[in-house]
Amino acid sequence: MRHTVQRRTLIGLSATLLALTTIGVGTTNAATATTFYAAPGGTGNVCTTNSPCSVSAAQQKVRAATASNTDIIVLLADGTYQLGQTLTFDAALGDSAANGHTVTYQAAPGAHPVLSGGGQVTGWHQGTGGVWAANVPAGTDTRQLYVDGVRAQRASGPNPANFTRTATGYTMSNTTMDSWGNISNVEFVYNVNWIQVHCGVASVSGTTVTMQQPCFDNSTKKQYGSNIDTPSNVENAKELLTNPGQFYLDKPAHTIYYLPRAGQQMTTANVEIPRLQTVIAGHGTEAKPLNGLALRGISVEYGGWTEPNGPDGFSEVQANVRLTGNLAWEFEGTCDRFSSTNPGTCPYGAWTMTPGNVVFDHTTGLTIAGDTFEHLGAAGLQLGQDVDNSSLTGNVFTDISGNGLEIGNGTDANPADLALIPTGNTVADNWVHNVAVEYSGGVGIFQGYARSDTIAHNQVNDVPYSGISSNWGWGRTPTETTGNKILNNLVYDAMQQHYDGGGIYVLGQEGGSLADGMLISGNVVRNLTGSGNGIYTDGGSQHVTMTGNAVYGTNSPSFGGCREQGNTPYGNFNYTGNYFDNITPNFPCGAPDNATTAPNTQISSNGGGVPAALLANAGLEPAYASIAAPQAGTLPTNLAAGKPVQAQYIDGSTAQLQPGSQPSYATDGNRATYTQATGQFRWQLIVDLQNPQTLGYLTVSMPQDRFATDFHVDISTDNTNWTTASTVHESGWGSDPIDFATPVVARYLRIVADAPNNGGQRGGQMAISEIGAYAPGGGPNNIALNKPAQALFIDGTQAQLQLNSVPANGDDGNPSTFTQATNRYRWTYQVDLQHPQTVDVVSLLMPDDKFATAFHIDVSLDGSTFWTVARRVDSAGGITAVQLDEPVQARYLRMIADHPDNGGQTGGQMAISELAVYGGR
Repeated sequence: MRHTVQRRTLIGLSATLLALTTIGVGTTNAATATTFYAAPGGTGNVCTTNSPCSVSAAQQKVRAATASNTDIIVLLADGTYQLGQTLTFDAALGDSAANGHTVTYQAAPGAHPVLSGGGQVTGWHQGTGGVWAANVPAGTDTRQLYVDGVRAQRASGPNPANFTRTATGYTMSNTTMDSWGNISNVEFVYNVNWIQVHCGVASVSGTTVTMQQPCFDNSTKKQYGSNIDTPSNVENAKELLTNPGQFYLDKPAHTIYYLPRAGQQMTTANVEIPRLQTVIAGHGTEAKPLNGLALRGISVEYGGWTEPNGPDGFSEVQANVRLTGNLAWEFEGTCDRFSSTNPGTCPYGAWTMTPGNVVFDHTTGLTIAGDTFEHLGAAGLQLGQDVDNSSLTGNVFTDISGNGLEIGNGTDANPADLALIPTGNTVADNWVHNVAVEYSGGVGIFQGYARSDTIAHNQVNDVPYSGISSNWGWGRTPTETTGNKILNNLVYDAMQQHYDGGGIYVLGQEGGSLADGMLISGNVVRNLTGSGNGIYTDGGSQHVTMTGNAVYGTNSPSFGGCREQGNTPYGNFNYTGNYFDNITPNFPCGAPDNATTAPNTQISSNGGGVPAALLANAGLEPAYASIAAPQAGTLPTNLAAGKPVQAQYIDGSTAQLQPGSQPSYATDGNRATYTQATGQFRWQLIVDLQNPQTLGYLTVSMPQDRFATDFHVDISTDNTNWTTASTVHESGWGSDPIDFATPVVARYLRIVADAPNNGGQRGGQMAISEIGAYAPGGGPNNIALNKPAQALFIDGTQAQLQLNSVPANGDDGNPSTFTQATNRYRWTYQVDLQHPQTVDVVSLLMPDDKFATAFHIDVSLDGSTFWTVARRVDSAGGITAVQLDEPVQARYLRMIADHPDNGGQTGGQMAISELAVYGGR
């Protein structure tokens, strides 16, 4: 199922209310319910279709009606609801449903309501160096800025000096920072193993840097996990505002500065900053919980969070759980791990969760369905204490600073009152992607201490650390966790920036036996980058059953974990019946107790050998697949489709074909079939278009295991006189685009294999699966030619480039120039096609001595939400041609290097000589 994107937010969940019934999350029947109507400009007090209310006025109507024996609906009209304060649902004030009924806030048919915690920044004026500025009210504080729905980066850059750590900060090799303004707003950022720490600078004097406390001590002295040393980079200084897409807030001057990206018009741009931390909150009490509330088809946007600007900074332990307060490094979370006479805080109760921009506690029967959580500065959605029997279904979580969604926390492992532990909640069929974009130690789905929760059929992709992180419990703390299930999820492109995690990561005791412990089953984990384990049962894990999962292409062990030192229990595992590309368990810190780790089935690194039913069942179920599907594109007419074909040897004689091969397979529209000669390596394929046609470009598709590395294309109007129109060198398999410098007229096309011309060469004997022939468009056939381009590191920051390398080199039409990053192996090349267009074929030319052996291609309509549409794992320099499985609509296209991601691997650091894109208009 495809749908049309009608606004800049995400993939729209277009016609949300109508789609809800289609994808199975249901709606409340307005015909039998008490219904109130709200609109962004609503000023009425009767809340009817002709006189709609504001959301807050509609809520007052709901509170007056909840005692009645009926379902209640608030229908939200299209548009943005700019909230001046948190929208709070309070059981004590009448927001609960009564007598088994529901209170539902949902999108009106065809509407896309946005509940916004942000506000617009207007009055932009241009200053020097292309930097724009706007005044903001006194007291404004923000860590986020969004321009036309795309998150800006805080001004950042490499360390301006060499740092040597001291007890209170650093000494520097120069005095550069001593001249910086607003020095107490500057932050040092540290990427260490599985965490990212942000600590503020207190002062600078000459070459001496004094850091803010207690963040610095909490991040350098803790007795467990990872401590920081010298910063990875520096951010939030006006002096670092040098790259497009960056901003800086000068708080004393009440001014925001921004350096626009190519194509952004600040005089007309919609610029937003968050003004509320909590956009939506819901709560009750244990005796009287909030009951029966549903939110359907709503987008929640522009919530912020500024606590890391304070003295605690962001001192991460793991998965965005933090240390806060003086001496936290000594006592928080240490329990009896290091001392039984001075045990610290047990059980880890003083660790601090990153809050959600939407939070619920003491709530039962909550429904969050078909909603979107994006452009948020904390975690997305947090279900806290005593949230029971709730359902999170069919939602999208993206562009979130911290964890995508959180259930429970890491602080109440063994409470005296078990009712405080979230119980019986279902997280199913959600798309969680591109989260933890500011605090990169975050995860897609975080499940703290919980009981009988199910996390099923979710798709989690493009996250910097672990995909799904469940339970907690470092050390010897017993937990009351029991009966949780992680089932049939699809996790890929996790571990993008950090190490020592997994697609699915489990930490701590799960139940009292295998019977009531954790079940991990039916999941597919693939294409991870950072080292760890595909499925990771870390220190303190107990009572875990892992069966029927598939793990491949992770470039790390498929499964395993690391037991803690001392007498911490670790084991009681049953890991059988899985499909792993590495069936050897990885337990580097000592084998677990009472563990069964075989038999499992070994598969290939590309997933060959995984049962088709397992692959098909993992991730979003068919009724929900549309929420993660890009918009379909429309291709121009293929003038070669169904046309007559001949296969000849080079001398013009009829070629003998491989068994089962037919000439017509080259124009039958099915890339699974192909035409291939036998007996001679060099042969040619002739297509008769039947009438002379004006052509702009061709595509020549060849299978992965049989392709011509060199070939040329001849054209003719009479099948006698031939002209060579294009010659291709160093091709790979896929769909090579043949772009004519100027349109040509031809009736006959001839594709001639030049190499391989004997055995032992890359490619093998040429086979042709499909020929495409297309008329010229209204402009260049390569729709990426000379379009604005960016080079970004994998964290979205501006990439440092090699000397004399600029982004424009990668799409300038000159194969002798290239764009190449430096300092980090993994980086992204992104092109703005200027407006949405159909994308069908992507061609990449990379130098023979500097190429990505593995990469993936993403597309986007708005520059914020990206879909992965292709993946290659076997590039070898030269041309890599990629035809998408289906054409898609895209304005932005990015190529992300997956490997090499460090030295000593085939390929070296990726360089892009030319990125070309072909499709329809």
